[in-house]
Amino acid sequence: MIKILLVDDEAFIRQGIRYTIPWEEHGMEIVGEAANGEDGLKLAIQLSPDIVFADIQMPIMSGIELARKLNEYLPRTKVIILSAYGNTENFTRAIEVKVSSFVLKNADSGKILEAALRAKDAISEENAAFGRQALMQTIYKENQHLIKSALFAKFLKNEIPLNTFQKKAEKLDMPLPGPCYSVLLSRCVANDDWLVYNHFVQAFQEFEPFVFFMDDGKLVTVLNVGAQGVSEEVMEKTLANLKPYIFGNSMVLMNRIKSLEKLSCAYALLDNALDACFWNTEREYTEVAPTDLFPSVGLSEIRNSESKVISAVLSKNAAHIESAIQEYAEFMRQNAVSRSRFLESVNRIIVLMEAVMERHNDARKTAEIVAETETPEEVIELLLSLAKPNMETDYKNVQFAAALDYISQNYNKDLKLTDVARAVYISTGYLSRIFKSETGYSFKEWVNRIRIEKAKELILNSDLKYYEIAELVGYKDYKYFSAYFSKLCGVSAKEYKVLNSPMLHR
Repeated sequence: MIKILLVDDEAFIRQGIRYTIPWEEHGMEIVGEAANGEDGLKLAIQLSPDIVFADIQMPIMSGIELARKLNEYLPRTKVIILSAYGNTENFTRAIEVKVSSFVLKNADSGKILEAALRAKDAISEENAAFGRQALMQTIYKENQHLIKSALFAKFLKNEIPLNTFQKKAEKLDMPLPGPCYSVLLSRCVANDDWLVYNHFVQAFQEFEPFVFFMDDGKLVTVLNVGAQGVSEEVMEKTLANLKPYIFGNSMVLMNRIKSLEKLSCAYALLDNALDACFWNTEREYTEVAPTDLFPSVGLSEIRNSESKVISAVLSKNAAHIESAIQEYAEFMRQNAVSRSRFLESVNRIIVLMEAVMERHNDARKTAEIVAETETPEEVIELLLSLAKPNMETDYKNVQFAAALDYISQNYNKDLKLTDVARAVYISTGYLSRIFKSETGYSFKEWVNRIRIEKAKELILNSDLKYYEIAELVGYKDYKYFSAYFSKLCGVSAKEYKVLNSPMLHR
């Protein structure tokens, strides 16, 4: 089925195209709508449509500019420009950005369908393209970014020298004009790398970003900046849209990198900082200076602290175990032990704890829960819950149902896992441990889904403004609400109302 996205600032035009043409009979479907080019670009990145109908004149971003950006981000997508006027200037501008066709707004539905069918045929022909040379060219074009990313990754890891990198980068036309650079390193949560990549590219487009994933899944964003780097104001504005895709506070930034040759050192420092920022729970991202140090705690010291917990576990004394875990946590916190080493240590303790207490939990699933914890407090609470006798299991169904009910009643507050656990009289760690297995989501994901579902009800059944709805369902910042809504629903709140309000479809 060919996917179509409609982008026009006039709702009646979008509704006319959607409902007057039997798209499914022709193997096509409307997958989304947007009222301006900027929202249209965000939706296109999320939905990867085959065809986009775009009005040439729109607020915020015109159809021509949208087509230009789609050529860059989604080169296979066909763009059909809609215009009220068929003058030479409009035709020329449309040709310059390689649009598939140009349709007048006053054209009948047959003309619009005809344009879509031509685009569909072109897509079919491209998909059926045959011949080794054509195939190799297509593969090469599609993998250009992959080739550039592999080159950059080798340079950052000091696997190739600067002069080799510069020569190959020049041949590949990599955008690194400088004069200075800022680098972001992030750990992301979305399953779709392409979606995350495009969100970061769009968020930092004014800095000609080069964005790519390293082999270990961390996302690198290299920005071409002036001497001042990326300001706090820019980061605050940008994070609102990126927060749903970032794991906890796992984002570190280094500004004022004065030359390409310093990027490798900057990356090594940022890699250490990303592991250490786990402990800076009060900050959404951490800015790192070239002079910052992140001393590594020796494995022997970690093992020594760990051994005290293990001794307590072997004693089977619950109070002794809890005291040892608290002491262990304080050691880890004071020394800002890297997240990776901390979690390795925690998993070793958990394996022994489960064996000594003769439990039959799936160690692999427990390790997965540990890996998904976003804060040190969650990890320690999980350890403490495992240290207690497994009496809570008998009441799991009743207490977990009570926890879900409490969330449903209090989703509009600044809700934390500890609040819910306290309200239903179970430990935070135990609730964290069973939440994913019972719902398939982490606590944070579940709360966001509840909030967005409530927001959808208010959007369709009230005249409240969108920022008022955001506040009512628990989002203090409208930008965060907007980002989460788009992530979970695939459309903006405004587009959701247009698509689902019965009054608008009459």
